[in-house]
Amino acid sequence: MVGEIMVSATTEAEAVEEAVNRLGVDQDAIEYEVKPEADEDLLPGAKPEVEVRAWIRPQYMADLAENQLRSLLDAMVITDYTIEIRVDQGIVYLNVIAEEDSSLLIGRDGQNLHAIQYLVSRMTTKSAREAPMVMIDIEGYRKRQYGELEELVELAVERARETGNEIELDSMGSSTRKYLHNFLRRYEGIKTFSRGEDPERYLVIVAD
Repeated sequence: MVGEIMVSATTEAEAVEEAVNRLGVDQDAIEYEVKPEADEDLLPGAKPEVEVRAWIRPQYMADLAENQLRSLLDAMVITDYTIEIRVDQGIVYLNVIAEEDSSLLIGRDGQNLHAIQYLVSRMTTKSAREAPMVMIDIEGYRKRQYGELEELVELAVERARETGNEIELDSMGSSTRKYLHNFLRRYEGIKTFSRGEDPERYLVIVAD
């Protein structure tokens, strides 16, 4: 799972406390699984440990992001809107339905949407570490854009596998790169990383 951490300790309580500290949130914001150390794995005289796999609950991030987004829209004097929320592949999506103000919220070439995305992301992840990604959309604008981008990226994956070469994509914003990093995790044998400096930073796709 994206954003999960592994922690080992003598007791479950100690492991959970360490996970909470590392993730930077309250305990009610996380979910975790416990794996006791098998007796046969212990060295003579060693105390058994428990291993905890922990992650921040996507619904926690969804609630936090929704509150921040509503505060931002209120500050912009946007009053007639609804917010659709869904979680898919560990990513939290918030889509604002505001027919009268959708053009304003999107802005020219999506500039206002990018600004809203940046502000909400900063406000929701300023303390939380390894948090689920939060994506803001307006009337499905970003979803349509990303749908086209996913098709291009799938072609780049095929080229990487066929040629064995690094495939460099065009420069793009940090939120788009992060989305594609997450999207490409579903492709076995494919690795991605970013290269360059903003605003010219871009994504590189490599086949194992």
